[in-house]
Amino acid sequence: MEKLTKQQEVIVRKLLHHSHNEDFNQFVLNIIGEQNWTRDILGDSVEFLTEEQEDLYESLGGGYTSEEIDECIYNDKVNLEISKKLKERGESSYLYANEEYLDEIRQGTIICEGINVEEIKNSL
Repeated sequence: MEKLTKQQEVIVRKLLHHSHNEDFNQFVLNIIGEQNWTRDILGDSVEFLTEEQEDLYESLGGGYTSEEIDECIYNDKVNLEISKKLKERGESSYLYANEEYLDEIRQGTIICEGINVEEIKNSL
């Protein structure tokens, strides 16, 4: 059996991660083995990743787990909400379009009055 490509591994791990059925997970692992998964079994399983996850996976160049991809997507959504709030407050585009600045606000290194990052995170 041939070894999975990184993309195929991410797809299978994503499928197993989101399945809440232990019997199904065990069935999949029994069929494909821990690391001896084949293209025949997986086929064109890209539909298990959302379009957003697939786009991000391709732009990052692969090598990331589905959890890492989901974290990037989540962080981008939080940053987008922070950016919207900064724009609504009339801040300059230099601030609300600056990814590094938005990351620092999201991580709590910079505190902005009137922007509750925890509230934003909880709403997503």
